Amino acid sequence: MLNCPSCGTSLFLKDDRFLMAGEQGVMHDAVSLIALGDRVRCLGQTWQVIGQARFGYGRGWWDEFWASNGSGGTAWISVDEGDVVVQRPVAMGNQPMVSAASKLGDVIRFQGEDYQIAEIETATCAAIRGTLPEVISAGDSYRFVNCTSSSGRLLSGEFWPGGAAWFVGDWVDPFDLHKATGS
Repeated sequence: MLNCPSCGTSLFLKDDRFLMAGEQGVMHDAVSLIALGDRVRCLGQTWQVIGQARFGYGRGWWDEFWASNGSGGTAWISVDEGDVVVQRPVAMGNQPMVSAASKLGDVIRFQGEDYQIAEIETATCAAIRGTLPEVISAGDSYRFVNCTSSSGRLLSGEFWPGGAAWFVGDWVDPFDLHKATGS
């Protein structure tokens, strides 16, 4: 129920957005290097941010921004406490083989490079905005691993009942992330 600011009439609102209350989470505004709708330039490409998912984990939260480069390329741009990484999905047939018993410090070989597992944690989706490449709902949880190579690349795996996804990419110096102007 709400009151019309012009005439004061009491109104009862019931639409799809109302019915979704409690199912999409609340995306609290926070200071971030990137926001939904931004065009950002990094790693020699311009990205249009079209979706955002916020994930909570043991020590806090981070934002994942789904972005398109306008030429059919897509990537996740992750921002966690000022650290920025641009990662692209790894095709199903090329994903690394990782055991459920893997632990911190284990080494994974991927595309001719060794990656060491630096983080294993559980994440829970807190909220979503915009357009995403898959169905993600507030409350969804999954296990993830982050692995780093000696060259500094990041390989991330996400695991949930019945599935897994892998992403590989590069860290971006936050001072090399620029808002793009024009079309």
